[in-house]
Amino acid sequence: MANLRKLDCSGLVCPMPVAKTKRQLLEMNSGDILEVTGDYAEAGQNIKRYIEKHKDKLLDFKVDGKNYYIKIKKQ
Repeated sequence: MANLRKLDCSGLVCPMPVAKTKRQLLEMNSGDILEVTGDYAEAGQNIKRYIEKHKDKLLDFKVDGKNYYIKIKKQ
């Protein structure tokens, strides 16, 4: 069964949210889910681009003003 991890990147600006997301994904097993939230929309876009360029799967991506929510499945 897949594990669910949550990562709150509120208050962080690039490159920290991308680096923290990458680090979390490296520690996870295939099939696990990572939910990333934050309050700097540009960081959310950067995380999305990182995931699209790598092998993990983007399940959900939402931006509401400056807040973002990303759901990633580790491949």
